Amino acid sequence: MTTKKDVKNKLVLLSLGQLNAAQEMAGVLTSGDKATALLAVTDLITDGRLDLDAVLKIRASVANPVGAAVDDALRQQVNAISATAQGAATQVESALSVIGRTSADVSTALAQLRSDFSKLSTKLETRVAAISKPDEAHIQSSLANLFDQFRTEVTPEKLTEVANAVGAFKLQRAGDIFPVTTYGDVDFGDVLVGVWDDPQSPQLVGDYVFNPSHLHQSLIALDDPLPDNVWLAGERGTGKTEFVTQLAARLKRRLFRVNFDEALERADFIGGNTIENSSVVWKAGIITQAIQHPGSIILLDEIGFARAQSVSILHSLCERSPHRAIAIAETGQRIPVASHVVFFGADNSNGHGDTSGNFAGVREQNSAFLDRFSFTLRFEYLSAADECNLIINRTAL
Repeated sequence: MTTKKDVKNKLVLLSLGQLNAAQEMAGVLTSGDKATALLAVTDLITDGRLDLDAVLKIRASVANPVGAAVDDALRQQVNAISATAQGAATQVESALSVIGRTSADVSTALAQLRSDFSKLSTKLETRVAAISKPDEAHIQSSLANLFDQFRTEVTPEKLTEVANAVGAFKLQRAGDIFPVTTYGDVDFGDVLVGVWDDPQSPQLVGDYVFNPSHLHQSLIALDDPLPDNVWLAGERGTGKTEFVTQLAARLKRRLFRVNFDEALERADFIGGNTIENSSVVWKAGIITQAIQHPGSIILLDEIGFARAQSVSILHSLCERSPHRAIAIAETGQRIPVASHVVFFGADNSNGHGDTSGNFAGVREQNSAFLDRFSFTLRFEYLSAADECNLIINRTAL
């Protein structure tokens, strides 16, 4: 079947004169331009008022011989282009058909997904609605039972032990706390140190002269929940005790000082039984109280005068171990050492006794006990200039 498009493709090579001649054959007025004439003749042929072959024959009679040769070459070129265009149009129509089918498939799949989602949503809502709500009264009763069990199992003593194991302090720069933080090429002013704000810390002496090297090493020893113990050695009056006191004052940590001598008994610093209200009760000594206070500094002053049996009791307390504690024989109680508790030992000798005769009674210490002190600081007298400045500042002379 010849389509209107086919007819138009065959007529496109006819001249305006040939197209007008065809219109005259059908008794139709001729057109002024070729495009109008082409449409008119195409309609006449497709309507059956003209015969295509007859119209094509008009081309031979009207066209001149010279123009015919040119028209044939041009016609062949246009026919080739027309065939290519027709093939492309066919491919486009085929692609559009595929796109249409794909679009229909996508629409069908989306509709199915919407349907499935709606079914699942309805099913989920049904299952949620079927879940029974918890009984509020039952929950409150269960919680009350749990708290009762907690109160039974966790005694106040246990809570106190846990509280003592937690340190409470704020960090500040050493340079903001201590007057001098340099020696040689060392500057430790930016080192962060813990300040405890204990209201029972020692009173601060503003003009105390720190040895910056000793201070630096002491701050390093204190920089841990399980600190290193420090041994202070030096002649009397070199400032060992005051060094520890002012260190505690600047860091606002509580200081417990135990002065050892030949007569000091275990009950004096560890504790022992005593009579109260006609009953025998055990009373804690100063060290036993001190180790239960987080952040405390314990000064074992003049430890060189202590008897060997007294020092042996301190071994388990001074060892650098997370399990450090003391066992109370009288009660069977085990008392752990709280966090950040540190021991300073002050002695006129270096722990090895005195052979000068200046400190009669100073004993040589057990090496196992000395090993529990990681730092040893040797104290000397102030220089003449520093001592003069100190006297001037304190006396205004």
